[in-house]
Amino acid sequence: MKGARGVLCWVSLGAAVTLAAGCSTQDHLYSQGRCLTCINNPVTGEPINYDPEQQPAIKAGAVVASQDQRASTGHRYGRFGINSPLDVDTAYARVRSEFGFRSEADFNPNSNSDQWAMMDSAWHFDATPGAFYQMSDYARQTVNGAEHSLVLKAQIQRDGSGSHINVEYLPTTSAGYDGDAMGEALEERFRMALR
Repeated sequence: MKGARGVLCWVSLGAAVTLAAGCSTQDHLYSQGRCLTCINNPVTGEPINYDPEQQPAIKAGAVVASQDQRASTGHRYGRFGINSPLDVDTAYARVRSEFGFRSEADFNPNSNSDQWAMMDSAWHFDATPGAFYQMSDYARQTVNGAEHSLVLKAQIQRDGSGSHINVEYLPTTSAGYDGDAMGEALEERFRMALR
């Protein structure tokens, strides 16, 4: 009987240490819009190692954030639009090259890791050449000397002989950044790519 109690004591101690270590986690892993490393109390359902107010709202194939979420997280979610004199196909090629958006052709169907990457809710690709492109993928952007990981979505559509680009972005971690500075940096980067 003493042996069973000793094992139970060590298992309980290990669980407590694991939970305590989890409380200090700042960056979390996400898949299909769900936090894989966030822990809730099994009895009360309360968050243990994260603040639900600071978790990104990622939905399959889209970047979604309500006005309330934007206000409560310091405007870390954002969107903007750009008009370009470039035709839609040229605009697509330049934006894709600058930000590294991946199409289905960039994945190996025989690779398990590539199959998992295509199922990630951050990735989406839809194209109608000559008219419309919609892409979503992970991207990196430096703001105030620090590099941040984002989910970046770009929708490029024909607008007469030019094109119109709608951009949305949100952070992949709870690490903060100046939302206004992020929007300005991304918009400038898009404008440079579309010259």
